[in-house]
Amino acid sequence: MGDLTHVLWIGGPAAAGKTTVSRLLARRHGLRWYSVDAHMMEYRDRAAAAGVALPGEGPGDFDRGPMIFEDLRSLPGPLVVVEGALVTPGLAASTGNAVWLMPSQEEQRTRLEKHHPEGVHHGYLWGWQLVRDQLDAAANAATIVVDNQSVSQTVAAVESHFARQLAAGPTAQDVQERWQLLRYANEVAVSNSFKAFARASVPPDASTVVRTYDCECGDPACDALGELPVSDAAAALTSPPPSLLARGNHTRSRPRE
Repeated sequence: MGDLTHVLWIGGPAAAGKTTVSRLLARRHGLRWYSVDAHMMEYRDRAAAAGVALPGEGPGDFDRGPMIFEDLRSLPGPLVVVEGALVTPGLAASTGNAVWLMPSQEEQRTRLEKHHPEGVHHGYLWGWQLVRDQLDAAANAATIVVDNQSVSQTVAAVESHFARQLAAGPTAQDVQERWQLLRYANEVAVSNSFKAFARASVPPDASTVVRTYDCECGDPACDALGELPVSDAAAALTSPPPSLLARGNHTRSRPRE
């Protein structure tokens, strides 16, 4: 499996806040953010290229774990914060640097209904029990109950859990390194969008589909997100960072350290 001691794992069911918390943790401390969910299309392509039967395309399933580990081993420093639906106790057992964000079932439903007023997919609710069962079966799995917590409170709890690792680092040392980490996350987001478009029976117009991106200003105190059509974000990424900036909040000036 290789050395994954530079990885911080954040898991939990849908609506636990994994993505938001991981994104903020990475930006605040100068870490690399690796979203498992954002690589799902890529995993499918890699599995298909290897001749593995894919769900819905033949019998059997495929284990994304080896591809996740391969990616994490290949990434340059600094520390990597990994989050996503596939972050399970078994996957993260290699280092012990893991925490799970757990809402109660009532809290999860409240959050999901807020974000999905059209109706909550049953898979989200089924996933809560799956994660709960995995944690109950795992030895010493660290959890943070997120009920009645603000985002900032949950981030603080995660920072406290990973205090030793964050202090030891490595973390980004200058603004140029922060720019590159933010650029990595934005390039993954754009690539994932285009891969999803290519799989659609009727590919959407990339100039009309809006996605969220990290502001590339590099300021550790900045938590701003920008929204752009995918085609506009892709065009911005052809220029060196910082070229994706939250509108109205920043210029291309050097941020404070």
